[in-house]
Amino acid sequence: MMHNRYDVAEALETAGWTGRRRGRLGLLRHPGGASWGAATASLDSVLQCPGGETVVFADFIPAPVVIAACLAASGQLDPGKDRVELEERSAWLGCLERAGVDNWQGYDVAREYRG
Repeated sequence: MMHNRYDVAEALETAGWTGRRRGRLGLLRHPGGASWGAATASLDSVLQCPGGETVVFADFIPAPVVIAACLAASGQLDPGKDRVELEERSAWLGCLERAGVDNWQGYDVAREYRG
């Protein structure tokens, strides 16, 4: 599981955030007005939302949570779209189960992957 802030910086840059970095960290901004910064890989980081709200992420907050908050603040995370995709995947899984996917030879292996 990702916990360091390098992972956050890399994910935000992949999502189009830009800015000044010192080494692998620094201050990144989204064109929509959100900004995120961290001084070190293992310490707190800060998200400044376009509306002026400030969110401080303690060092123990997992990187995926920080990434999701930053993407949501910048308008890059669409809960409606994500919900629709999950509902479609759930419906497809239901169809597979009704069709007997549990009789598939690799079914047990797939369940082991899932944990």
